[in-house]
Amino acid sequence: MEFRQAEHFLAVIDHGGVVRAAAALHLAQPSLSQSIRVLERELGTPLFHRVGRGLVPTPAGKDLIKPARQLLRDVATAHASVAELSGLYNGHVDVGATASACESPLPVLIGDLRRAYPRVTVRVREYSSESDITRAVLDGSVELGFGFLAPEVEDQDQPGVEVHPLSTDEMCVALPASVAAELPDPLPYDQLPDLPAIAVTSGSRARTTVEAALRRAARRTRLGVVTAHRQSAIPLVAAGAGMCWITRQQAANADEPGVVARASDPPIMLTMAVLHRAGVLAPAARALLEVALSRRDMMAG
Repeated sequence: MEFRQAEHFLAVIDHGGVVRAAAALHLAQPSLSQSIRVLERELGTPLFHRVGRGLVPTPAGKDLIKPARQLLRDVATAHASVAELSGLYNGHVDVGATASACESPLPVLIGDLRRAYPRVTVRVREYSSESDITRAVLDGSVELGFGFLAPEVEDQDQPGVEVHPLSTDEMCVALPASVAAELPDPLPYDQLPDLPAIAVTSGSRARTTVEAALRRAARRTRLGVVTAHRQSAIPLVAAGAGMCWITRQQAANADEPGVVARASDPPIMLTMAVLHRAGVLAPAARALLEVALSRRDMMAG
C-alpha cells in the first residue's frame, strides 16, 4: 500500500463515501474510485460495502484502518524531521483530550509551544473518555493524549503506550451555595445532601473514580441529569438541578455565582497525564511533550 492509496482509503473512511472524500481531497470522483479499486485488486479483497448512498468498511477494510493511519503518521513524521534538520520548524500536532484537560493544562501548554515555535499548528480533538483517547493514540488518530489517571484503574498500562504523569488535582462536590452553607468543608460522604447528581456521560475517569469512592463509602446517590457537555454541569448546579463533582481547578475557573465547592472526606485525587505511542514522535509532538514535562518539572521544583 502506497502513501497516496492510504490517504485515499482513509478519506473514504472518514467521510463515509467517495463524493465527500473526493471533495475533501480536491480530486475527481472517478480518479478516487479507481484508486480504491486498484488498492482492492492489489490486496485481493473488497474494502467497502455500499450501504444506501454511502460506503462502510468490510472486515478487511476495518483491519486496514490502523496500519493506514500509521503509514500517514510515519510519512508526516519523516517530513517533519527533515524540515527540523533544515531549520524549518513548522510542523503540526494532533492532540486528543478530555473536557477537563481542555480546560487545564492544555491551553497553557499550547501557549508555551506556540510562543516557542510560532509556525507549529495544533489541532485538538475532544474525547468523552480516557479509553477513547488511548484508542485514538494507538490507531494514529492523534499523537498525544491528555486525560486523567487513577490508581484504581488497571488498563492505563496499555502495551505500546507511554504515560507521563503531569499534575494532581482534587475532586470536589459543587453545591448550591444555600445548601453548602450548612455543610462542613471537607464534606464526609455520610453528610452528602439528598440532592440528585449531575453526571457527565459514563466512561470518563473522573466519573468512574468518584463512583468507586462512593461505593467504598457505601453511599448511594440518585442521578438527576446526565450530560455529554461537562461545561454545563456547574450552570446546572447554579440553576438548582442538583450537585456535581468537579476538580478543584475547574471550580476555580468556573467562578459561578451561587455555587460552592466542598472537598470530599476522604479526598478523591486524580492525576492528569499525557500519553503517546512508544517510539519516535514527530518533532512538533515531541516539542509539545517536552513543554508539558518541562512545566511539570518546574512546578515540582
